[in-house]
Amino acid sequence: MTNKVRKLERACLKNPVKIEASSKYSTVDTLKQQYRFVPAKYKECYLVYILTEMPGFSTMVFTRTCDATRLLALLLRNLGQRAIGHPNLWSIYD
Repeated sequence: MTNKVRKLERACLKNPVKIEASSKYSTVDTLKQQYRFVPAKYKECYLVYILTEMPGFSTMVFTRTCDATRLLALLLRNLGQRAIGHPNLWSIYD
């Protein structure tokens, strides 16, 4: 974990759970990870904006609950995005 991520963890999370993958696995060099701070009432709107600005990219979005996953996938589908729901995660394919 980088120092920037540790600082973000300390600033934003209460009782975080840390899960580490085996060192034999690594992230591909072309993976772009982003974390955005936006007002809660605009987060879905901003997500749709990001997705429409990045056509042709695959995106994974993690939600806190299965219900939130289903609701967000439904919202995105109604707005013309391809969303595939999964019990604990879902992916959006453009």
